[in-house]
Amino acid sequence: MSDADALHHVERFGFSQPPLQLSYLRSRGDDYYISLVAELFDRLHEPYNDSVDWSRLGNAITQAGGVGVDQAPAYRGILEPEAAVLGAAAFYFGGYSASAYLTLQAADPDALGEIQRACYELLSRPSTIKSARVRALVGAVRRGNLDTIRAQSEQAAEMESSALQLDPDEWVGWRLFRRILSRFEETNVRAVLPDGESEFWNPLVRSLLNRDPPAWDFFPSQIDAIRSGLLESATSFSIQMPTGAGKTALSETLLFYHLNQHPEDVAILLVPYRSLAAELRGSLVKRLGRMGLPARCAYGGTVPTGDEVRDLDDTRAVVATPEALSGLLSAEPDFFARVSLVICDEGHLLDGEARGVGLELLLARMRAREIGPPKFVFVSAIVPNIEEINTWLGGTDETVVRSEYRPALAEFAVLRVAGKNAGTTVALQLHPHHTASTFSIERFLSRDDFRYRNASTGRLNTYSFNTVKTQAIAAARKALSMGAVAVFAANKRGNQGAVGLADELLAQLENPLPMPTPMQFVEDAAKLQAAVEYFTLEYGASWVGTRALAAGAVLHHGDIPQESRELVEALVRKEDVRLAICTSTLAEGVNLPIRTLVLYSVQRRGPDGAAENLLARDIKNLVGRAGRAGATTKGLVICANSGQWPLVAPVAQQQPGERVSGALLELMDLLQTGLSQQSLTPTNDILEGETALHTLIDGIDATLIDLAAEELGEDELVRIAGELSSQTFAARQAGPATTALMKQVFELRAQRVAAIKGSGRLGWIRETGTRARMLESVEAKLLPMRERWDDVETATDPELAEALLTWAWDLPEVAEAVKEAYRDAPPSRSDFTRVLEAWIDGQPLVELARRAGIDIDTMLGVHARVISYVLQVAVEQGIGLLKKLLEASDRELAQAVADFPEHLRFGVPTPTAKVLAAGGVRHRRAAVALGRSPELVTLVDRASVFSAARHLLDDRERWLPAMGRLVLENTLEDLRDPSVFDDEG
Repeated sequence: MSDADALHHVERFGFSQPPLQLSYLRSRGDDYYISLVAELFDRLHEPYNDSVDWSRLGNAITQAGGVGVDQAPAYRGILEPEAAVLGAAAFYFGGYSASAYLTLQAADPDALGEIQRACYELLSRPSTIKSARVRALVGAVRRGNLDTIRAQSEQAAEMESSALQLDPDEWVGWRLFRRILSRFEETNVRAVLPDGESEFWNPLVRSLLNRDPPAWDFFPSQIDAIRSGLLESATSFSIQMPTGAGKTALSETLLFYHLNQHPEDVAILLVPYRSLAAELRGSLVKRLGRMGLPARCAYGGTVPTGDEVRDLDDTRAVVATPEALSGLLSAEPDFFARVSLVICDEGHLLDGEARGVGLELLLARMRAREIGPPKFVFVSAIVPNIEEINTWLGGTDETVVRSEYRPALAEFAVLRVAGKNAGTTVALQLHPHHTASTFSIERFLSRDDFRYRNASTGRLNTYSFNTVKTQAIAAARKALSMGAVAVFAANKRGNQGAVGLADELLAQLENPLPMPTPMQFVEDAAKLQAAVEYFTLEYGASWVGTRALAAGAVLHHGDIPQESRELVEALVRKEDVRLAICTSTLAEGVNLPIRTLVLYSVQRRGPDGAAENLLARDIKNLVGRAGRAGATTKGLVICANSGQWPLVAPVAQQQPGERVSGALLELMDLLQTGLSQQSLTPTNDILEGETALHTLIDGIDATLIDLAAEELGEDELVRIAGELSSQTFAARQAGPATTALMKQVFELRAQRVAAIKGSGRLGWIRETGTRARMLESVEAKLLPMRERWDDVETATDPELAEALLTWAWDLPEVAEAVKEAYRDAPPSRSDFTRVLEAWIDGQPLVELARRAGIDIDTMLGVHARVISYVLQVAVEQGIGLLKKLLEASDRELAQAVADFPEHLRFGVPTPTAKVLAAGGVRHRRAAVALGRSPELVTLVDRASVFSAARHLLDDRERWLPAMGRLVLENTLEDLRDPSVFDDEG
């Protein structure tokens, strides 16, 4: 099997002649296939529980049987549909139902007999079921009648026994069907759910069965969690499940059960990234709504808008990022009191610097809630010490669920360079971590792959291929025939970042090298051209991301705006484009069908050029993206730099990786060291003056404000703060000195909160969800910026932007972000004001870059770090508190000023455009264009705006020049989608 797998890779990488040591498989293919089928039936004699071995057998049978249009030709005498059923059955017996489904997609069932057809349909889950047996089985699951499945299983056993006396072929079919049915009897969704035959489950079961493809049964990882009591228990749980093992469907099942069991309560699904929240908005949120559980997303700013708190009384589930949830809980204490379940996805991000500090303090805040903590479900693929976190969150030894199951296996390989100069060759060593099955494809890359004829001189030239970067891109090109490929770089920009990789791809494509090109695998050229047109309008034709897309590849990193990342993710997800060049954004929960992952570098370069190794657990999270359920039966991870293989090898060997201790502990240790070195005693002024500590003090303040009841005096609040510090995960691990410092910091913040309470202003913080540390700056500096704040007529008034930016410019966090984004060459405030005005005016980023006199890559960083994050947060905080200060002196804040944060957030110039963007129109360009139209400009009511916009787009020719084809088509879809009225992004 190892030799056959190696031969399969040799053929798929385009080598016409197999190595001599593998050539025997060509002449004995029939024997090899027969031995695999014999192995399958041998395993059916008695329980065989090694799921990985089942998966390898499934892959071996499909390869040997020539299954699928993109597989090698079948060996003589093998019926492909039959081989597909046998391979799929092997996958299914190992628990790989998604791989079984995928294996059968290219098979023609018409050549199969009646009982084989039943096997095929039970594994392939077709939309139209022809087998009466399978129709009865699926109908039984839909109705909740498990007796029907048991009866069919008993009948199949009888038919298998009688067939043995009559016809060997018939016996083979019945033997297979009975074993498939036996597993289906145990794993179908009704059999796994507690009291699964109850009508209680009907909405969820309908939702699962009506999907494309339908979900008829649960993965082994999901079964383990459900049977451990996850749904029924009131105790907190922690679940370790590999990437792609069904966390979203499990969360959906838990949300359905919990919310129906507690009809007055609310559940939260915490996700770390806006990208993941945006993806769930279009899937999980909609499905919950269709099941009668109104849900919404909150992943915009830190101060909830009126739209975000609209209809919260009727909301049952919220998908939120930690920063958005923190503001929502502060502004809506009644909503906070209704929360009885919190699912924390990607929980390993407790170690994620500022994001990790905020997450830990948010969880500690919910643990300290006066009415008691909610049930927590902590989920991560890569936390080896998950028991410690589970105990901290209130779980027990019995409520930790670990699963190593992956719906698609990942194989590993490394590029090995030999020779020098013209004699240089690069071998691809498969399974380098497993001596028994390792195999090298020699001359995987050689001079022959890089020779081309110069069109102008007619001479043969050789493209230099001595760098790891060139070899990584070439390896990715050779892997394209197997499916989607992602090339990972640890950095965004620079010669060794994702941008450098994209430049390398374009440089290779300038010459006719004899290797596959990304464009060879683009089937819908018009669709790709529409995306290129969009990128040209937004970022310019010369930007490397635009040029890469025109060549059939996508560039994906964290500085690219969310709407554009979602666009390129959709291209890869639907395999309209097969090649992606990306950073760790690939691992941020977004599900893409990656067949091959090329690791160009697993070392991150700092600003000073120093290399920092990625953690093993982060590499593990990355490689979990290779091989996705329902997209491929296995994945391949290629380490392009053999010198970095020692960093990847522990992941290939399934070693546990580094423990998670939390970013809060690391921050407190750094603070302890800094104070000691400077012989300083901590004060609130020191804490508030250091931007790195803002997440810390904001999280502490939010918790203390929750607990600061009217009757509490300062001494009592300080005492509570000291106790609260001991409830963090950091306190469970810290040494005495760090523990004492953390207690001191919490007590200092309690004094600050008590002072605000004493001034009668604590209610302002509660009602607005703003941050306590901002109050002094807003009162002393922002409030005096204008004599009147009630005379601003439009949110785009230049004087308003000037006043707000003048105040924000001196905030340390804004100054630091500007310096970092502009790479230590910050602009003047007046120059940045012009950039900001262009953003709010709806100009594309390419125009902002032109006005600023900087390249588009730098502008992407300015937008991501400054405009849409640090400045956005500062402005929404400042205006929230400004409103309260004005009200206290019987003055008013103009509505245009109150609306400014959303104009800044969406980059739109008119109230109508703001309504469209907030309501779910995904493209800023569309919201701006429609928002400026005379027919809409006077409308402010959401329903009226959307209704009128739908009618306006009937005249497609009018809007095509301003929007482009892609934006126009997507906007038509957005305006048709009723969910745009139901949830906020």
